[in-house]
Amino acid sequence: MGATLAELADGLGLPVPAGATRTKGWSGQVIERELGVGGGHGPDFAALGVELKSVPVAGGFEPMESTAVCHIDPVAIAGESWATSYVRTKLTKVLFVALHVPEGAHSVGERRVAAVRLWSPSPGEEAALRADFDLFVRAYFRQGRAAEITGHLGAVLQVRPKARNRGDLRDAFGPRGEPIRLGKIGFYLRPAFVRAILRGESPLP
Repeated sequence: MGATLAELADGLGLPVPAGATRTKGWSGQVIERELGVGGGHGPDFAALGVELKSVPVAGGFEPMESTAVCHIDPVAIAGESWATSYVRTKLTKVLFVALHVPEGAHSVGERRVAAVRLWSPSPGEEAALRADFDLFVRAYFRQGRAAEITGHLGAVLQVRPKARNRGDLRDAFGPRGEPIRLGKIGFYLRPAFVRAILRGESPLP
């Protein structure tokens, strides 16, 4: 606790990227390597069923962005329920690592491990996650309206773009059942939800 990513990377023999931008994913890779996990489909700590999520934060454990959970297959998800969904599997047990980003930081290596929280959703939290999931699946994906989803939807769970560029597309269906192509999308946890977890508070009112 308290080590910078540069210090962890140095101990692992990894180079630190120059600058503070265009390094998305590097922080998580360093934490994964430090803990001896990473890659593959399913939980990062497969034997324990624990998913690892690194979260860049400002003061007060305020997440600086939504926390990515998993990608979405727009076709397959239309036939899923919450109980069988990939996003539920990813959120069954999560190890959150808060990485404090100093004001005016010039390198991603300056981020410092500020807190570690092992979390599993309470019945109320899972009910909120399920409600958002059902909204997206029933009102949008099954109706061929995935292209209408915006970041304003969902109380705790969002659907947001994950495409690297305009050509990063996935198969989907339109409102009349016609095949269409959509930019890559994924599920994300809202910052306020994760902030409460990092603070040791209930994410729900």
